[in-house]
Amino acid sequence: MSKFKVYHVDSRPERQPHVAEAAELAKADAELVALTLEQQQDIPAHVTDADGIICGYRQVGKDVFDAAPNLKVVVRYGIGFDNIDWQTAVDYDIVVCNITDYCINEVATHAISLLLALNRKLVAHNDAARSGDRVPLGPSGPLYGETLGLVAFGHIAQQAAIRAQAFGLDVIAYDPYQDPAVAEAAGVRLTSLEEVMQADYVSVHPPLSPETRGIVGAEELAIMKQTAYLITTCRGGVVSESALYDALKNGQIAGAGVDVWDPEPVHKDHPLLEFDNVIATPHSAYYSDASAPLLLQRVGEAAADVLQGYMPRSVVNKAVLDRVSLNLHPDR
Repeated sequence: MSKFKVYHVDSRPERQPHVAEAAELAKADAELVALTLEQQQDIPAHVTDADGIICGYRQVGKDVFDAAPNLKVVVRYGIGFDNIDWQTAVDYDIVVCNITDYCINEVATHAISLLLALNRKLVAHNDAARSGDRVPLGPSGPLYGETLGLVAFGHIAQQAAIRAQAFGLDVIAYDPYQDPAVAEAAGVRLTSLEEVMQADYVSVHPPLSPETRGIVGAEELAIMKQTAYLITTCRGGVVSESALYDALKNGQIAGAGVDVWDPEPVHKDHPLLEFDNVIATPHSAYYSDASAPLLLQRVGEAAADVLQGYMPRSVVNKAVLDRVSLNLHPDR
């Protein structure tokens, strides 16, 4: 019998068995138990003996914490953590982890790919070539010498800046929490959100939190040039979809590249999909043949770390470290 029990509360039959996660958990003598789809409708009732929980989009909050008195760690697949009540978890001495060191290059590349596709009108020209129709070549900015504005300047945005600069774009960014020296070293000027929104291309990168929800709304979109494009690959909810819809419908901006939606998965009848000047992808920016298996391994590793008393690679609710004693991992 295993020492610890970790529940997967977001498992799908087509993704089982969770070999990579289970292999990492086995190092901590932990058993992985995947809740059925039916059990997932009442998570608290089925995790009463949980030492750990791993999740994707399921809500994990106080009701779960109350139901699982031995719960020590919650790990979320991916960078975002808006579905976990990570602040309340501190009061229960529960460590909340996300996976911050995967898909950085993939998402950065996806954001710039959307930018390039919008600039070159690749979707419209692809459709025209296949149908035999002709579409206007313009308007299309030169790219070289134009400006990319980044909302947030974390790891992904920094990689997006490198790619944009390679195409000759000037890059500015808004991030009140970033060290100006980091931006300066990257050749990026930190400035106000207002100035960033006036760039030729605006790419949005913050995690979703109460502070960032709707950070790009009607007021911000109204600042944008009519020739500008908005790209969002961070989290649905950071950009107000209703405000973006209005901006597109009223011709306030030239178009948008959207990979993240609120809610997800995106429905085929989503209002934003009615616009030909919107390039849409189904929250796929994170994926590559390298990033996907790394994510699975990292999720299992993070839970195993905490169960063994080690500091995981990333802790969301850092205040919990004043209440829970974790040692540095000997191999890192």
